[in-house]
Amino acid sequence: MFFIKGFGRLLIVLLVYLLVSPFIPIGSVSGIMVHGWLSLVLLFAARAVQRQRNQRGVAYTLLAPTLVIYWLGIFNVLSFSREVALALFVLFYALLIYAFCSQLVQIRRVTKEVIAGALCLYVIIGLFWGAMYNLTYALDSESFAGNLLESAGDQTIHCFNYFSMVTLTTLGYGDITPQTQGAAALCQMEAVVGQFFTAVLVAWLVGMYRRTEEDEADVSSS
Repeated sequence: MFFIKGFGRLLIVLLVYLLVSPFIPIGSVSGIMVHGWLSLVLLFAARAVQRQRNQRGVAYTLLAPTLVIYWLGIFNVLSFSREVALALFVLFYALLIYAFCSQLVQIRRVTKEVIAGALCLYVIIGLFWGAMYNLTYALDSESFAGNLLESAGDQTIHCFNYFSMVTLTTLGYGDITPQTQGAAALCQMEAVVGQFFTAVLVAWLVGMYRRTEEDEADVSSS
């Protein structure tokens, strides 16, 4: 895994986190490994940010307080750390989305790294909205309802990551539902973003692939 660079490595740790972490009880000793893996995901995400315009430096600067407050909340050192950490997660994911979009639009050739980057961006968008839902629920426990939330207690991160992904893909099982107009508006916006992203991404990749083929054909004929 560590021989895979940039977006490829980030995609692997993202998928492992989403697949494995829900099976591990957060409150257990092994749950600390889940928090550690999420921290690793965020670190790899910051490393995947380009160095131009000092975007990577900004990412590291924002990541440091995010992880500190997040881990303080895990050990209940600060009573307000959960809400603050979620707000910082939202800001960090927003920065990643901006940085990754900036990197991808500069690409002039479709490669495996580009495809991995597009997939990473899609998953990060899902995590961004998951953090938004989690923050909304932390501020107003009546904003969402569902069987999964009732059994989750204070550990709702996996519930809202799951809910975000099924909303992003407009799948939706109805096991978690918004209960306020603000929460419903967030869900509506994520569904729209998910559809627009998929349509634009496919069109962009196809266009870039055709341009790559044309450039290679011109080089071969010259």
